[in-house]
Amino acid sequence: MRHRVKIKHFNRDSKARKALFKGLVRSLVEHGHIVTTESKAKEIKKIADKIISNAKVDTIATRRLLHKFFGRRDVVNSLVDRIAPEFSDKTSGFTTIEDAGLRRGDNTKLSKLSLTKMPSRMGTLKAEKTSAEKVAKKAVAKKVDAKKVVAKKADEKKVEAKKAPAKKATATKKKAEKETK
Repeated sequence: MRHRVKIKHFNRDSKARKALFKGLVRSLVEHGHIVTTESKAKEIKKIADKIISNAKVDTIATRRLLHKFFGRRDVVNSLVDRIAPEFSDKTSGFTTIEDAGLRRGDNTKLSKLSLTKMPSRMGTLKAEKTSAEKVAKKAVAKKVDAKKVVAKKADEKKVEAKKAPAKKATATKKKAEKETK
């Protein structure tokens, strides 16, 4: 009997289920939408709406509670600074569930869970690298790779140099044996 059972277990123990929910809500905050099964989307909708309503009150206490759930400061900052201000006029209904068809492998019904209002810029508030920094980092990586290749070639030449005298010695021995015969 299922008396007073409120949650769906998703064939997971409690820690795995919480980790699943944290990952899905984090993806929703970072990207603005996720595609998952219908039952997971319904459960994530409940959690996401509660978290966004908490994030609307920008205090240190709410940031700490959100950090306790997410475990990542950049996700909390993007939620409080970018997403929550978009919903300042709403009290509920921050996410919507849309039908996304059937999954190919097992014909499971998929749903797209998305935020009703998208901020102008999605993603986390991590310090983003400029293109000049990225180019400089790639150039340094290429130089390091070139040095490794040069070092390998030098090592191979040393190994060949050590082997070469041994070959010459055997060749001279063979010549000496032929002369004696």
